[in-house]
Amino acid sequence: MLDVRPSFLALLLVAAPLGAEDVRALMLQARALQLRGGGADPAAAAGLYRRVLVEMPQSAEAHLRLSESLQEAQDLDGAVAPARRAVELAPLNAEAQAHLALLQFQRAQKDEAILPEAVKELRAATLRLPQDAELWARLGETCEQLKDGEGALKAWTRLGRMRPSFTPAWERVLIHARAGQDYEGKREALLALNAHHPEDRHLRLLEELAREQIKMGYLAHAEESFLLLAKNLPQERGLWENISLVRIQTARYAEALETLAKAEALQSSPSITFHTARALMNLGHFPEAERRLQGILDAPQEEDWTADGVPMLYAESLLLQGKAKTLLAFLQTRKPRPRTDGEAQVFKVQAEVSLNDWESALASLKEGITRFPKVPFFQQAAKLPPSHLEYRFFSRKEARSDLEQLHLEGMAGLWQEFQRWDKCLEALEKARKLAPLSVDSLIMQSQAYDQLGRHAESLAVLRQAQVQEPTNPLVQNNLGYLLLEQGQQLEEAASLIEASAKATPDSGSVVDSLGWAQFKLGRMAEAEATLRRATELSPYSPEIRRHLGEVLVKQGKLAEAAEQWERALAFIFPERAELEKRLGDLRVRIAKEQAQKLDGVTAKSPNPNADPFADPKAAIPAEDDEDDE
Repeated sequence: MLDVRPSFLALLLVAAPLGAEDVRALMLQARALQLRGGGADPAAAAGLYRRVLVEMPQSAEAHLRLSESLQEAQDLDGAVAPARRAVELAPLNAEAQAHLALLQFQRAQKDEAILPEAVKELRAATLRLPQDAELWARLGETCEQLKDGEGALKAWTRLGRMRPSFTPAWERVLIHARAGQDYEGKREALLALNAHHPEDRHLRLLEELAREQIKMGYLAHAEESFLLLAKNLPQERGLWENISLVRIQTARYAEALETLAKAEALQSSPSITFHTARALMNLGHFPEAERRLQGILDAPQEEDWTADGVPMLYAESLLLQGKAKTLLAFLQTRKPRPRTDGEAQVFKVQAEVSLNDWESALASLKEGITRFPKVPFFQQAAKLPPSHLEYRFFSRKEARSDLEQLHLEGMAGLWQEFQRWDKCLEALEKARKLAPLSVDSLIMQSQAYDQLGRHAESLAVLRQAQVQEPTNPLVQNNLGYLLLEQGQQLEEAASLIEASAKATPDSGSVVDSLGWAQFKLGRMAEAEATLRRATELSPYSPEIRRHLGEVLVKQGKLAEAAEQWERALAFIFPERAELEKRLGDLRVRIAKEQAQKLDGVTAKSPNPNADPFADPKAAIPAEDDEDDE
């Protein structure tokens, strides 16, 4: 039991008159009597601090130490008044604020009515001591007691970021994030929980999250999750394959081949071979892709998807290599498949045109128009003059040119599919020599020029498309956006995009272009409203989130701008590394402004009475980042 009887020294000092030096001596003696000072008589220490306060009632230090002594003596209620007085007298003293906060937390454990006051003081303390782990933990616990899930989530997240290996904090973050359907919180918690020596249940939850991220289109986050899973479960073939699929979907084919090789080394499968062939074709390695696909076709098939995907990819590989005879022989032996019969018929026509077998090509074309009227290739063919589809008139130059142009535009589309923009452009330029290109082909040609860095030619082609179809919404949008990016004719660009938006009001990409035009013209309020609508129409577009963030930065709404950019980084896009750097710079700017704001607030509340014992910069030292599990 704690002995709270006043010491003999304390009794001697009660009646003695005090001078300045005596006051200092009393403070030292009282400190030595406190439990935290190594003593065993906090009640006696409290008596001495009261003696000091008679002489120096404005001493924040004495009020603080008195409160500490009363707390040590288990007089929690009595400790509150001097703690509050210490904070009033020295608002810059972080130690006093922290003491009051923890004191109120301690009281709230016995009286729930004090919980709101405890939360208030703990929040004030974390502002003064943002690196104090205990304060964040107590704030998290108190918010939980008040059923404030959002407040608890923020507190535990802050503690977890300070102590990344402190598992209990991340466990609490995960609980509150799942309860509040907070995606970012759940993601951050699961990444932290699986970073070092994860439990099986955490790995399972991370896999569930990765699949959820795929469904939402958050491919950057999904790849991050699958990579962490693969790090902990390197022998799981499916994880490496999933990483590869994300990389293929985001056009990072060389990286995809690396992870596909890891999956194949563990156990080969038709799906791995198929996806490897896709990556190879996108890198221009058609012979190797053909060999791999041929291997799948020659083997007995157990999975139904191979009957559709593999034959068509194999046919494309043959056509793009100019192996028309091999392709026709393959198509003759191919079993009919309703989902891909129309595509196969297109390949047949193109192979026959490649061989200059015009009679067979015309027959196949007419069959395709009849059987597959919804296939774009045959829809375009159906617009040709009927006489151009009769072989007896085919000696006419224009008839042969029409069919050859149709074939070349189809080939350009295939090259576009594999992002071989040089080959796409080559096919379109050949087609253009035969007859004027359709607007759709002009749009494709403009894209090819743009991808090859030939921006002036891209713009010129869109101008031609504009002449042909001045009210085509896609032409208006693309031309307007290209003018914006090149900093040309901003008013015209905005007018074009506005017309496109009126014609296609539910197109997120077009509404995004309109908001970006308004931004370029300095109409910030309009731009913000327009881009917010664009995010509703296309919530998974990183480009729209990036643009909205730019507008918010201009308006000084930095925290929300950072949030929008964080959402953008859930995806993979060419400028991702640049945006990551800008977001980092923005976070530094936000932190500096918050610090300046806090310093400004506290500077307005100076202590009117000098306290010889108070250090206005005093703070409880932050703990190190050792593992606290």
